[in-house]
Order: sequence, then structure tokens, then C-alpha cells
Amino acid sequence: MRRGPLVLAAGSTVACHVAAALFFAAHDPYETQILPPCPVLQLTGWQCPGCGGTRAMYSLLHGDVVQAVAMNPLLPALYLAGGLMIASAISAARARHRLGNRLALAALGVVVTAGLYAAVVRNLLA
Repeated sequence: MRRGPLVLAAGSTVACHVAAALFFAAHDPYETQILPPCPVLQLTGWQCPGCGGTRAMYSLLHGDVVQAVAMNPLLPALYLAGGLMIASAISAARARHRLGNRLALAALGVVVTAGLYAAVVRNLLA
């Protein structure tokens, strides 16, 4: 198995998170508007699945998981699913395919559940 693409993907992911941490160290989305308003929210009054993602990322980078979930449950769920997928890949590499498959299925369930909540349920509760 070639490790070049995997190392490149891992390095790119780390670089993006470092850049995000540096950006959010200088900009607080709770104090100032960083990005333009969501066009879906402006046109329909409904939050898109990405609404609140900037504030959720800021909260996660500052260790406030509860606030991150309150702002956008999909973002923390994607991090959880990523961790489950890494554990799944490690399990599969160690010939524990049943555990790896269960972890991958759990990751899918986390993303689907959070995605449905972010897209539909939180709009109905608002």
C-alpha cells in the first residue's frame, strides 16, 4: 500500500486545522460577523445544515463542546465520525474486520443522525 496520498491527506488536514485555530484566535464570530449571511437562511428563513458552523468551530477550538453542538451539531458529529473511521481503519488493518465494520457503521449513523437534525429538526424546533 502506498503511503504517499495518506500522508498528504493527513498533513493537509493538520495544516487546515492549524490555520483555523490561528484564524479563530484572532476573530471571534460571536463578537463580529466573519462570513456573509447564509443565503438559504436569508431567502427561506430555514437554517441550512451549515448554519452555525463557524461558531461551532470556534467553540470546538476553544474547548466548549456543548456550545459547539448547540450552534451546529453536524460539525462535532463529523469530528466524531472521523475518529470512528480512523478506529475502523486501524481495526481492519489488524484483521478485526467485524469491529472495523461496526465502527464504520457507527460513523455513518452519527453523520446521518446529526445531518437530519441539522437540516430538519432544528428548523422545526425554532
